[in-house]
Amino acid sequence: MKTPSTLLKGLITSLVMCLFVFFNTLNAQQDTSKKSNDLYDMDLETLMNFKVISASQIEEPIKETPVPVTIITDEMIVKSGAKNLRDLLILYVPGITLVQDHNEMNFAMRGVYASSQQKILILLDGHRLNSRSYSESNPDYSISLEKIKQIEVLRGPASSLYGNVALTAVVNIITKSGEDVSGGSVQVSAGNYGQQKIAVLIGQKFNENSDFLFWSNYYRADGQKIAIDAANDYSAHPKDGYAIIDGVKDLPSYDVGFKYNTKKFSLLGFTSYCKYVEPYTAGGATGEVYNYDEYRTLLGIGPGLGSKKAGLDAKYNIDLGTGYNLSINGYGDYNGVEVLLVSNPFTKSFGAPSWKEISFGEIVQLNKKYDLGIIGKGNFLIGNNIDYMNVFDSYYPVGTNGELSGFGDSTKGRVLEIGSEIIYSGFVQIKHNINDKWILNLGGRFDEKDRHKGDNINNFSPRVALIFLPTNTFNVKLSYANSFVDAPYWYRYNSLASYKGSSNLLPEKLSSIQLTPTVFLYNKKMSYSLNCFYNNLTNFIYRDLAAVGDAPRYKNAGNLKSYGIENEILFANKFLKVTGVVTYQSALEAKDYGVKDDQINNIPNFTGNLILDVNPLYSLYKDLWFNISYRYVGEQISPIPAGSFLNGIAYENAGNTVSAVSLINTGIRVENLYKFTIDARVYNVLDTKYFQGGSTRFPYQQAGRWYLFTLGYKF
Repeated sequence: MKTPSTLLKGLITSLVMCLFVFFNTLNAQQDTSKKSNDLYDMDLETLMNFKVISASQIEEPIKETPVPVTIITDEMIVKSGAKNLRDLLILYVPGITLVQDHNEMNFAMRGVYASSQQKILILLDGHRLNSRSYSESNPDYSISLEKIKQIEVLRGPASSLYGNVALTAVVNIITKSGEDVSGGSVQVSAGNYGQQKIAVLIGQKFNENSDFLFWSNYYRADGQKIAIDAANDYSAHPKDGYAIIDGVKDLPSYDVGFKYNTKKFSLLGFTSYCKYVEPYTAGGATGEVYNYDEYRTLLGIGPGLGSKKAGLDAKYNIDLGTGYNLSINGYGDYNGVEVLLVSNPFTKSFGAPSWKEISFGEIVQLNKKYDLGIIGKGNFLIGNNIDYMNVFDSYYPVGTNGELSGFGDSTKGRVLEIGSEIIYSGFVQIKHNINDKWILNLGGRFDEKDRHKGDNINNFSPRVALIFLPTNTFNVKLSYANSFVDAPYWYRYNSLASYKGSSNLLPEKLSSIQLTPTVFLYNKKMSYSLNCFYNNLTNFIYRDLAAVGDAPRYKNAGNLKSYGIENEILFANKFLKVTGVVTYQSALEAKDYGVKDDQINNIPNFTGNLILDVNPLYSLYKDLWFNISYRYVGEQISPIPAGSFLNGIAYENAGNTVSAVSLINTGIRVENLYKFTIDARVYNVLDTKYFQGGSTRFPYQQAGRWYLFTLGYKF
C-alpha cells in the first residue's frame, strides 16, 4: 500500500497542474479572429463542433460523440516533439501509461495490457493495423507521425462498432489530404545514440474531384547502452554486460504509403516495418544480461522482434438519394513477425520463432438519415463485415554459441500451426436526436468466429449512451458498453513449451460505465472535461508460471474491477497554449490479475502531464515556439516473481516498488524560415534515472537524456 506521503505527493502534483492552467486562463487575452483545424486555435463554437468520425462511423461534432474522445491534431504533434505513437498517446491521452515489454514497444489503457499491444484497436483512415494471428499493432516507428492530420482516440470499449480487439480503446489515425500538403516537404533528423531519420511528404489536390498524398519515413537508432555488472544480473549465471535501451536497428524502421481520394472513391496503400532490440533476454529465463554483438543476424535482424505490415484498402460511396448512403469497402493485409530471442546467454543460445499471415475482407454499410417530426430525427446505420485470415508459413530456427544450428523441437519445424480463421459480423447503430438538448445513441454488433480448431466462438457487444446538451457551454454523456478480444491465434496454436496455449481459450471481455461532463470557460478559450469510469474485465488470459509438462501456460481465469477519474484541460491565447492531463485509477478487486491493495501491478494510481507551448516573441514572429512537456508518473508496485535469480541466487520480491518520477522534455521549433523548418529537442532533460515494469520479470531502466535535431524544407 502507498504511504500517506506518497499519496499526498501525487495529489498535490495533480492539483498544482490543474491550478497552473486555471490561473493562466484567468489572465488570458481573448483572440477569436482565427479559425483552423488546430484545436489550440479554435474558439468555443468551432471546438464544440469539431467533426470526428470514429465514435459512430458517421461524421459528428465532438460534443455529440457517445463516449469520451481525445483529439490530437497535427499541430499538437509537431509542437510536442513526440518521436513515435507510443510517446504521443502517453502524453495526451488520459488513462494511457507506459509498460515495458521484452522486445516490443507497448502501453496500457486503464491498467489493461498484455505482452504485446493487443488490447487497443489501431486504425489508419479506418483500416485495421492490428494483425489477426497475434492481434498486435505496436505503437512504434512503423507508424510515422508526419502524415497525420489528426488522431481520434475513443476511450473505453468499442466492439459495438469495431468488433474484435477494440477492448479498451480505439485509435483512429486520420492522414492528411493532398490539399493539406499542397506540394511537398522533406525532413532530415539526427541525434545521439545513432538516431537517423528522413521523412518525405508529397501531396496535391488536382481538381475538385481528385486528391493524392504520398508519405515515406525512415528511422533507426543504435540505442543507449547501459552497463550492467554481474551483481545486478537477474540470471542463474551472472555476467557483466549491457542493456540496449530503445534500440531500433539492424533493418531500419520504415513507413511508406499513399492515399488517393475522389468524391466517391478512395484508395489507401501502405507498407511498414519496425524492429525493436530486446534490452535483456526475451526467451527461456527472461531478463538476463546478454551482449548483442555476440549473436549473428538472421533474416537481417539480431536479438529483438520485428513486425512487417502491408495493406490495401478501397472504398466506394454511393448516394442513393432520399437520405440513403451506401459504403462498400474491400481490403487486404499482410503481416509478418520475425523474432530472434536470446534464450540462454550462458551458452549463447537463441531461437527465432517467426510466422506470416495474409487476410482480406469486406465491410458494407448503409446509412439512412431520417426525420420523424415531433418525435425527433437522427441517423440509422446497418452493416456487415467478413474478415478472413490465413497463417501460411511459420518456422523456428535455433542456434548455439551465437550461430545457427538447426530447427527447434516443434511440429515439422513450425512454431505456429498453418491454418485459417474467418469472422462473420453484423452491426447496427441508431443516433436519435430527441430534441436540441437530448441525444440517444444505441448500437450493437454480433461476431461469429470460425476458429481453426476447437469450438467456434460468438459475442454480442452492445452500447447505449445518453447525451445532454443543455447550453452551448456545457454537455454531459452517460454511456455503457461491452467489448471483447478473442484469444490470439498465437496463444492457441503455438508449439513453444514455454508459451504453450490452449485451443479452447475464451475471449476476454470488458464492460464499462462512463460519465463525462464537459464545460467551456473563460472567453471561449478553455475546455475542461472530466470522465469517471468503472471497468469490469473478465476472462482475462494470464500466463501460469507454475504450469509444467503439457499443461497449457495460458489460461482464462483473470478478472479485474477498477475505476478511475480522467481530467483533460485545454487552454490557448495568442502566445500561450496549454494542455493538462491528470488521471487517477484504482483497482477494486481482482483474481489472477496482478493487484496489490488498490494498485494494479506496473500501473501508477496517479499520472499527470502538462504540455506548454509558448511564443514570447509572438508580435514579432508568429512561427517561433518553445515547448516544455512535464510528466509525473506515480509510484508503482512492480513485483519480481518466484523463479527469478539475482547474481546467481534465487530471488523473489512480491512487494518491489518503483518510485514516482518527474520527467521533462523541451524543444524549440521555427517554421516558415524561407521555406525551412528548424526543430531541436531534448528528451529527459534532467537525465533522470527511472524504471518501468510490465510483462517483464523486473522493471527495466528507461532512456536517459536523448536529443534530436531536425531540418525541414517545404517545396
